[in-house]
Amino acid sequence: MSLVKIEVDADNVLGRQFTELERTQLPFAVMQACNATAVEIRDVWARTAPRVFDRPTPMTVKAAQYEKATKNRLYATIKLRDEAVGGTPPAKYLLPQVEGGTRRKKGVELLLQSKGAMPAGMFAVPGRGAELDAFGNIKASQVNRILSQLGARRDPYQNETEASRARRRNRAAKRGVRGSEFFALRARRGKLLPGIYERLTTGFGSALRSVLVFVRGARYQKRFDIFGLAERTWNRLMPFHFNRELEKALASSKYRGRR
Repeated sequence: MSLVKIEVDADNVLGRQFTELERTQLPFAVMQACNATAVEIRDVWARTAPRVFDRPTPMTVKAAQYEKATKNRLYATIKLRDEAVGGTPPAKYLLPQVEGGTRRKKGVELLLQSKGAMPAGMFAVPGRGAELDAFGNIKASQVNRILSQLGARRDPYQNETEASRARRRNRAAKRGVRGSEFFALRARRGKLLPGIYERLTTGFGSALRSVLVFVRGARYQKRFDIFGLAERTWNRLMPFHFNRELEKALASSKYRGRR
């Protein structure tokens, strides 16, 4: 589970007993200390991501969220974002990096398998012909072209028809490209590994390039130790924040008492 709960046993934080006045301020001090520590843990995760991953996306860097402690709920929670618009949330795709093991299926893999273009149990990794974005991921535009040509889009109206295929080929011909077709190879054929290939045909000949290669496993080692980072940050900063917030609360209480 990609969530860390930040709470405090006030009697153990400073290793001492509290006066009656201090105890009246404990709930507020605990709340403030939990929230300050939660922010620190969130920021530690964000600073660590670029050192762990190669060119992480902004969503990966900012994957951590926190819920504040309140006077009625004296703990804060830190978690990986579990929702994303039009994509896979970080809580799903980062969890194998946190816990190790096989990663979850990506949307394109599920669609290719449902169409029968990709064997069950396999995973897709970028091939030499993949168009990668600045973060090293295959571009959505190329993925959409593949799914459309193979008839694997969720919305059937977004799949190519004979008419739309003809129009695409005519546009390519006007640019001097006789053909650009994607096809799926479910099993190895000679030197060609299972995967998605693009066949390019020009006036100078034809060429074949792999866009996605199907592999048997996509396992990850534990790389993003968010729980260890959280524990070390808590041990280092929670006593400091608690002590500071209690002193501030006491000073404010004494000031109000003199008015």
